Amino acid sequence: MLLTEMNAAPILRPNSNVIAFDFGEKKIGVAIGNSITKTAHPLETIRKIKKVERIQSIENLLKEWEPGIVVVGLPLNEDGTESRLTLLAQNFAKKIENKFKVPTVMVDERYTTVEAKILLSGSVKSIRKGNQAIDQVAAQIILDAYFERI
Repeated sequence: MLLTEMNAAPILRPNSNVIAFDFGEKKIGVAIGNSITKTAHPLETIRKIKKVERIQSIENLLKEWEPGIVVVGLPLNEDGTESRLTLLAQNFAKKIENKFKVPTVMVDERYTTVEAKILLSGSVKSIRKGNQAIDQVAAQIILDAYFERI
């Protein structure tokens, strides 16, 4: 069962890591945060084309960081309705929860990519890493939104 921000707070262990994913069909932005400090940081971008490679990358991250909960961005249309990408992101979140047995919560991600582009515009990191940084920062913004709600 996917959680909402409201019912995810009680199950979040004190001093646990939290991983956020900005799901996309071609790329997945990843951010890491801590439940005590409620701070989030960009981590990496998964750019694997093959499904098995994506799953392996996610498994490696979950083993390394041992998160108490996983946050996945929920891509909704501007008016709040669902799209094809919404359903793909929901399936992605369910697969993480079922395969890796880690609680998963979805957070509205409307405008996170736009916000990430604004934050990165003109920065050295953005110029050096190109669009990869955008996905990571979008994941960071999703995680920040989760921390604000719990």
